[in-house]
Amino acid sequence: MKTSLKTGYRALLIVAALAASPGFLQAQSYPVKPMRMVLPLPPGGAIDIVGRTTGAVVAERLGQPMIFDNKPGANTIVATDNCIKSSADGYNLCFITSNLSLNASLYSKLPYDHIRDLEPITNMVFPWEGLYLSGSVPAGNMRDLVAYSKANPGKLNFGSLGIGGSPHVVPEWIVKNTGASLTHIPFKGLPDLMRAFTAGEIHMFFLALGNPGYIENIKAGKMKVMFFGGDKRNPIITDAPSMAESGVPDHGFKSWWGMAAPRGTPREIIERLHTVFVEALRTPAIQQRFATMSLDIVANTPAEFAKYIIEDRARAERLVKTSGARLD
Repeated sequence: MKTSLKTGYRALLIVAALAASPGFLQAQSYPVKPMRMVLPLPPGGAIDIVGRTTGAVVAERLGQPMIFDNKPGANTIVATDNCIKSSADGYNLCFITSNLSLNASLYSKLPYDHIRDLEPITNMVFPWEGLYLSGSVPAGNMRDLVAYSKANPGKLNFGSLGIGGSPHVVPEWIVKNTGASLTHIPFKGLPDLMRAFTAGEIHMFFLALGNPGYIENIKAGKMKVMFFGGDKRNPIITDAPSMAESGVPDHGFKSWWGMAAPRGTPREIIERLHTVFVEALRTPAIQQRFATMSLDIVANTPAEFAKYIIEDRARAERLVKTSGARLD
């Protein structure tokens, strides 16, 4: 009986000590003011839609507004650096992408260490990415495209959202592995890229299928899909081949979009944010919206996401090394 009383007393002391800790008290009252989500690309694209859609549900559940702060530039480095150097109090949220992994191999020096300086919350989605070709180019598959490019050197241009990142590196991988003749033209944002594509200034690009208008344009015949990344066919555009089926070697790298916070954000707040983000991602409205955008919801734990980010560096390094891309 005495042993049982002593055990119970110790448990009460532990609970009391936990409740008195600053992190616990801060998490209990969190949030008490508006939160900020730093987004790495201009408004309007799929990444922006995912951040704002999910963030709005999170804000509603936490009872505080979410301010969306778009900071495009330098292959997402501008946004990541800004968010990492913000207060680690749970009021600054970092929308991060697989560009973090690519940048670690593309640049010899970065203003941060993304593994050390970020607290992962959850990997939100895996986007389906494809290589899209203008209907004006006489090629119905990758074999035809490569042959046409070789017969017309310097004629075909591909666009990206800036130097670095999968929209740049994956086409460079194609060039290295097929001998295709393609010229890279970077753009500041999705609207500029799409205007150039419509005007015939670029002939192809590699981006997420969930960007506005892509599915409709493909079904209308304005855009042709050469392949979707990976070894499986897309569930919406089922007649397009996978990368493995197209004849281009699969690089094994997969884009992802997730949420993190600056290093030092209290663990209790990270756990609360994780719970609320996962709840938001599992709401029927978001699941339906993301399904129509061809986004696969992940919603893993902070520990699982952290492990994935660490492992992703090796996959990104292989893609960058083989593609030959380098920014300094």
